[in-house]
Amino acid sequence: MRYPTLCLTLSLALTVSPLLAQESAVPQGADAPIAAGKGTLRIYTVPGDARLFIDGARKGSSPASAEETFVIQLPEGEHNVKALKHNFDPVERTVFVAADTDQTIKLDLAPGIEMIAIPAGCFMMGSPKDEPERDADEGPQHEVCLEPYEIGKYEVTFEQWDACVDDGSCNNRPDDEGWGRGDQPVINVSWEDAQDYVRWLNINTGEGFRLPTEAEWEYAARAGTTTAYSTGPCITTDEANYDGTFDYDDCHNQSDVDLHKTMPVGSYDPNPWGLYDVHGNVNEFVQDCWNDGYDGAPTDGRAWEEGNCRRRVVRGGSWHGYPGYLRSAYRCRSGPSFGHRTLGFRLVRRPQGQ
Repeated sequence: MRYPTLCLTLSLALTVSPLLAQESAVPQGADAPIAAGKGTLRIYTVPGDARLFIDGARKGSSPASAEETFVIQLPEGEHNVKALKHNFDPVERTVFVAADTDQTIKLDLAPGIEMIAIPAGCFMMGSPKDEPERDADEGPQHEVCLEPYEIGKYEVTFEQWDACVDDGSCNNRPDDEGWGRGDQPVINVSWEDAQDYVRWLNINTGEGFRLPTEAEWEYAARAGTTTAYSTGPCITTDEANYDGTFDYDDCHNQSDVDLHKTMPVGSYDPNPWGLYDVHGNVNEFVQDCWNDGYDGAPTDGRAWEEGNCRRRVVRGGSWHGYPGYLRSAYRCRSGPSFGHRTLGFRLVRRPQGQ
């Protein structure tokens, strides 16, 4: 018997104060002649357009995009750098500037996103035909080979999302259902909302964030396992946040624990590769369009941008979900403009330095 779930089918102007002849906004890595006895310091902030103070004196504003930096030449020695922006906590840092050197620093006013490095490799995507409660759209099982990438250690939180809203780039300030914000996973956001967040993050960091592809999500969630869950053939409410009033297969894991809400990210143990909440807590949007199975699916980890793009794939199960919906291979779908208290997301990016 299957049970209902609520995983439903459900540029910028740059202003820099010319207080010193050496101060300006320049592209990252651009050459700047260094005056004798001084060093060059380049600064960018997340988000951009923050007021910058050096050794207590206002020196201008950071560029709006990470593609440019605020650059200043300073005498050799330690200098205090401070960034201020409305709605954000100030950030302060002491930097040593050596003569005849050129360095770049980033000041994070918004909360950062912890990433986990995922190794290149191949895996069998989808579920085997004998997996209990398997759905037809989980097959045919097929080999997918991926290049290395990084994926969010946690689901994106309200604290991280609200920074985008406070900066004026995300229009949706989602309801937290009274469960709290901070390190709770953001909910009541849509696939389209997630794209707004990604755009804002990339303008401010230049780090190439995006939603994971469906293959990237499953590869990281499985973390080398081939069982129904990364925890093995069964899962319990001690290991994930879901509706424990139901059992899965013959696991005898019915606990009658149903929290009826999300939990702060990281409340349960991670999977073998260090990712939290890949099973339960919130369903996670991925980039792919919906298809009723894997016939013709990419085998190199790319997003499948063909098929029914009026629906986007959702993975992982939620706090409201029956345990069968938390399986690594389970797939769901949602309209790209649909938000719900069971829906959230995590991000991937290219490996740093590539």
